Amino acid sequence: MHHLGSSVSISSLQAVIFDLDGVLVDTARFHDQAWAELGLGLGYVLTETDRHAIKGRSRSDSLEYILEQAGWNDADTSQKSKWLHAKNARYLELVEALTPHDAAPGTLVLLEQLRSEGIKTALGSASQNAIKVLQKIGLETCFDTVVDGTRTTRSKPDPQVFWMAAQDLGCEPGNCAVVEDALAGVQAALEGGFLTIGLGDASVLGAAHRVVQQFSDLSVQGIKAWQLAFNHNKS
Repeated sequence: MHHLGSSVSISSLQAVIFDLDGVLVDTARFHDQAWAELGLGLGYVLTETDRHAIKGRSRSDSLEYILEQAGWNDADTSQKSKWLHAKNARYLELVEALTPHDAAPGTLVLLEQLRSEGIKTALGSASQNAIKVLQKIGLETCFDTVVDGTRTTRSKPDPQVFWMAAQDLGCEPGNCAVVEDALAGVQAALEGGFLTIGLGDASVLGAAHRVVQQFSDLSVQGIKAWQLAFNHNKS
């Protein structure tokens, strides 16, 4: 962590924390498909609103949401566990098709540029399969730390996952940027005190400090400039 006497400005960008699904790789469609299939088994058709509501949230929280929408109020813990296992198994089947070509265009270049400039990188994801996905797309060695659903106890929009990543990196949240494609993730980053960059639809992610349409719209210089403006506006 840098202090006032450091040669690096206290308001400078020290780290960037990336969500996984829908940011570094388009696995959101796999989650959508697996949840939609489970929903159909419950006699419920997931809507676009439902997909946005569960996006970025933990598996168990997503199931609870779907059960509520489907009117399944009497499911016991054992049955819920079976549904969670079935959803994850289906998702993993779909993930097997991933290759390095599925990483978002420009991902590796941006990660390498950040690290070459001394800016740390982290993954902050609700997924319990994050390591497997990173391995499939060839990015498993590209992060200084990985915080995923196997480590966290609270789901987005709680900021725990991002706070843990910042702590791992030895950085204050105010000197870190978070890149998120989900409303719950944007809310978590804002609550945690991070520069928050939404990736996708501005009508959904408009609460973020900045919104870009696609990963290739991100640049080291752009994120640095946004970080300086973010810290200036706080002072």
